[in-house]
Amino acid sequence: MTTTEPNKFNETDVYRVRGNTRLNEGLFLCKLIMKKHGAVQIEGMGVCISLVSKFSQILSKNGFAVVKSIRSENVERENAKGINPKLIIRLEKSAQFDKLTENIALKN
Repeated sequence: MTTTEPNKFNETDVYRVRGNTRLNEGLFLCKLIMKKHGAVQIEGMGVCISLVSKFSQILSKNGFAVVKSIRSENVERENAKGINPKLIIRLEKSAQFDKLTENIALKN
């Protein structure tokens, strides 16, 4: 029998925003993902949609990223009667990203 190692943080370029995510923490994690992968896909459902929007606005306004795509979906949950909205924003590193984040070092 082979065992598979569970996904570690930062193995994909997707950042899923949860309800208890703090703004500074989320921005830092988005920067780490972009530093490693060159892009980040920020996803959020329901009340987290506003945080997804804030993250992308702050990162693009401060010159860290460029917005590549914005998608929205309606997700039907099995046990719930309503439809849950989902927002997905894809960001890529800007030209000055490496200069702005030169003090952030990735650990192996």
